[in-house]
Amino acid sequence: MEVASAVVSGRDGEIAAIETIRRGLRQPPQGEIWIGDDAAVVAGPAGKHLLLAADAVVEGVHFELDLLDVSDVGWKALAVNVSDIAAMGGRPLHALVTVVGAGADMIEGLVRGLAEAADAYGCAIVGGDLSSGERLVVSVAITGSAGDEEAVLRSGARAGDALFVTGPLGSSAAGLRILRSERDRGAPGPAGVTPATPRDGGDPSAVLVAAYRRPVARVAEGLAAAAGGATAMIDVSDGLGIDLDRLATASGIGVVLDAVPTATGATREEALAGGEDYELVFAARDPARVASSFEAAGLRAPVRIGECVRDPELRLIGAELLPASGWEHRLS
Repeated sequence: MEVASAVVSGRDGEIAAIETIRRGLRQPPQGEIWIGDDAAVVAGPAGKHLLLAADAVVEGVHFELDLLDVSDVGWKALAVNVSDIAAMGGRPLHALVTVVGAGADMIEGLVRGLAEAADAYGCAIVGGDLSSGERLVVSVAITGSAGDEEAVLRSGARAGDALFVTGPLGSSAAGLRILRSERDRGAPGPAGVTPATPRDGGDPSAVLVAAYRRPVARVAEGLAAAAGGATAMIDVSDGLGIDLDRLATASGIGVVLDAVPTATGATREEALAGGEDYELVFAARDPARVASSFEAAGLRAPVRIGECVRDPELRLIGAELLPASGWEHRLS
């Protein structure tokens, strides 16, 4: 759910481009995963697997500076990368940050937001680069570790696995809608916000706005899902419809959903296609083990939303078609 997006459905554009890139590069060695998951899995020291991911936030595509404070941009740039590590059942370790097009008056705010996210997630920022440019771009490359567990891929789900999501969806898209409405009414511009989770109490509108401006990566939930036997996992960055389609396609299974948990104040469409929620969707064979793992970690139980089925083409929510809708970059 980027600010310049339109909801899309299908497997063209960005997904096709990624497949072209994959075909143009050599294949990974046995035991490593390169292109096609939330993060790459490569051989690290002492026989451990190292997780690698990179993502960028771009002015006019992922954010508008009249809707958030520049410190929010710094927070978001790191948090969305941490979420990719969380989706593999890992912990973030280190990050490199490249900033393009930042004016001198932006640097302090960007660094403040980056530092706040680094402290929140225990992810040290160890270097990077600065460059001039026509618009603000913050690009992050991140490392992570799956610890003693195997990294959880998108491709391990099997028919009969239950599907879970770690929290209600649609908060970020609803927050963006609220911010745009306030801007159109001439409300005051953004100021820095305290990092918040969409599950915090208080004014529902403020919670939704915080979810957009300062998204929360679900690291603890990813670790609990991995410990609870998750067979496949992905973060909801582009929308439940398209991200769940990616998981199902990678695993070669179909999905049938019973319901979509929707955040208070969000619409069903925002929950299905809004994106940027960064909740985790995962499959697991033993719901009781999942519940026990989340309880042991002191976390709210994930919501069971459906199950994986044998027919790889099936995408249903109840008796309705579940479209692969959400954000996808259109490449010209």
